[in-house]
Amino acid sequence: MPIKTMIKATTPNKTTPILFALTLGVSAEASAIDYAAYTHNTTSGYQNTHWMGSLPGNKRISELSVPGTHDTMSFYGGDIVKTQSLPLMEQLNSGVRALDIRCRHYYDTFTIHHGFVYQNANFDDVLSTVQQFLQAHPNETVLMRVKEEYNAEGTTRAFDDTFTMYKQRYGGLFWNYNSANPTLDQVRGKIVVLQNFSAKQQVGIPWGNLNIQDNYQLGTNWDLYNKWTSVKQQLGNATYGDMNRIYVNFLSGAVGSFPYFVASGKSSPGDSAPLLSTGLTTPLFKNSYPDFPRVACFWGMCTIAFEGTNMLTSERLPGYGRVGIIMADFPGKLLLRRIIERNY
Repeated sequence: MPIKTMIKATTPNKTTPILFALTLGVSAEASAIDYAAYTHNTTSGYQNTHWMGSLPGNKRISELSVPGTHDTMSFYGGDIVKTQSLPLMEQLNSGVRALDIRCRHYYDTFTIHHGFVYQNANFDDVLSTVQQFLQAHPNETVLMRVKEEYNAEGTTRAFDDTFTMYKQRYGGLFWNYNSANPTLDQVRGKIVVLQNFSAKQQVGIPWGNLNIQDNYQLGTNWDLYNKWTSVKQQLGNATYGDMNRIYVNFLSGAVGSFPYFVASGKSSPGDSAPLLSTGLTTPLFKNSYPDFPRVACFWGMCTIAFEGTNMLTSERLPGYGRVGIIMADFPGKLLLRRIIERNY
């Protein structure tokens, strides 16, 4: 079998990962990789607009397995900033029910940011889209983390006062907080705020009360396995933990790696891009990165490739029960479907 090697490298720093890619003929050992758990396209290829409607109304939020998106509206700023490719309505139509909305307090309004990068959207854009979806699917609910992002500018009031303005503008859209763990029937057709900002009065489920894995800082691409270990541990925590506790598991990571790489393990963002090589081979390093795939086997030697958290999670989800809220970058149809299946 011929082997073709391609190396793509950049100078390493805090924000630019080294990319060491091998494009190799993939062996049968790699056939179990859930490539469809990741997508960089604008459509997911999967529609599930009503999955919550089929669940018993007495189920509590803590009992659900919910697909979500990390930094839901981060579409602009290049590969180091971009975390999503599916437009918000496409996310909702594809089954996503947990959103991560980062609001900059700007002249007494909320603009949507990822760090300092404005995402060409405002809070009205988010709320009007979610409202349209819930009006069409009143048996669903949307869990929305609201977090203050970047530096406030030109404000004359507190962040929570501006939030109250939006809540009043969209009368009836938000669930009125009265429990840290409501039932589905109590919140159908509503936004449930996961409150990640200070307020004079509680307006949502306190973010700090949730059991959260968000180990997002990678120094280099080679820290991906440590990130995956954190994800896998939290999957077990959610399955075997307190059913009255809400668990959140972020599959996302960045800083020393691109978000698309953490999600996919690929050499570039495209769905058809090859997996990157770790630079290790078997049998010499057969005990290294045991959950990463062995590919392009040739004369008894296999390359150990990176694999992203979306695929690694999707492949193992059938072995778990309740997994809580899974927040992902670039979620593909197989990951979305398998998270939803945990509810049944």
